Amino acid sequence: MPITMTSRERMLAALRRQPVDYVPCLCGFSASLAGPQYNWQGRADTVTRIVRELGLDYYVVFALDASIHPDVTWRVWREHPVGAAEPVLHKDIMTPRGPLTAAIRVTEDLEHPDDIPLNSDWNVSRYVKPWLQTMEDVERYRYVQLPPSDRDIAAARERFAAAKRRADGYGLITYASCGMGLTSAIQLFGAQRAVELSMDEPAILECFLQIEHEATMRRAEVLADLGVDVICRNGFYETTDFWSPRQIRQMLVPLLREEVDAMRSRGAAVTYTVCTGIMPMLDILAELPFDGYHSIEPALGNQDMAIVAARLCDRHAIWGGVSGPIHVGEGTPEIARQAVRDAFCWFGPRGLILSAVPSIRAHWPWENALAMFDEWRALRAA
Repeated sequence: MPITMTSRERMLAALRRQPVDYVPCLCGFSASLAGPQYNWQGRADTVTRIVRELGLDYYVVFALDASIHPDVTWRVWREHPVGAAEPVLHKDIMTPRGPLTAAIRVTEDLEHPDDIPLNSDWNVSRYVKPWLQTMEDVERYRYVQLPPSDRDIAAARERFAAAKRRADGYGLITYASCGMGLTSAIQLFGAQRAVELSMDEPAILECFLQIEHEATMRRAEVLADLGVDVICRNGFYETTDFWSPRQIRQMLVPLLREEVDAMRSRGAAVTYTVCTGIMPMLDILAELPFDGYHSIEPALGNQDMAIVAARLCDRHAIWGGVSGPIHVGEGTPEIARQAVRDAFCWFGPRGLILSAVPSIRAHWPWENALAMFDEWRALRAA
């Protein structure tokens, strides 16, 4: 092992539970929900500041989305129903099989007040009409969730070459998210409808998952072929917060295994994002062939990190350890420091990538984040 590793070497070694020169620290920095006056200016608004001023590990993110059928069109408009507190935003997507439609309430804090993306956490609590409800909707959804076209793949190769040059300039990993499965179902059907379907009309949900899986498999193959260093499967809502362990085994696990195989076919490290609701499914997570688990929440949801470490960390890395909302957002510098010490006690030093999960928000006390980073520097040298 070299005495000093690049961030890329360190991250890949940690994800594979190999020796590292020191435990890496790679956090996401998210925009604030509290208003546009909060931003990262002068703190964590550029890769240069994050890597060279804060001294953290980081990544260059690359995206390869599903394709849309060339005959698909859409329109967006706003109405304000008489007597309603908020206006309602509508979007129609016209497919060869008929329209997909959605409507959401436009609240003051809505992140996308002029559009309704297919996948957005902001939609779910504001739905007047969700994107998907019936099998007919799911069949129409296929036209906006196609495997990448040859043209998309050619363009992706050019974009990835630029991303790779940028990553190499800083010695960082390239990173791509690929696949959402039941997380996407929560966003498109709405949480209540998706869970009801899983019990009352599972064929609808299974058809949806197969469509999403087919696009994910091709995206995974392309990302692997490009040489992306780390591919992340988003499973944020694929936990027992919504589904039983038996449902997860039956509906999801076979698809996940195929997706992981495709993602790692050319040597990429593969991670899985799960946050809360994982304790009843630890046996499933222990069996899945991911290299690491990203964003396990250590303070909320009555999750026992000592048990998590004992059940998962013989084969899997942990990318997390600190609660963003509790230890950084609502904490103090000493609380943030203690969270880092706890994370090292539970998971380190092999197979730990320290992070505040799921991210650090711009309106949270910056002194708490700085205390977290300072404690990490002290412990990594111990």
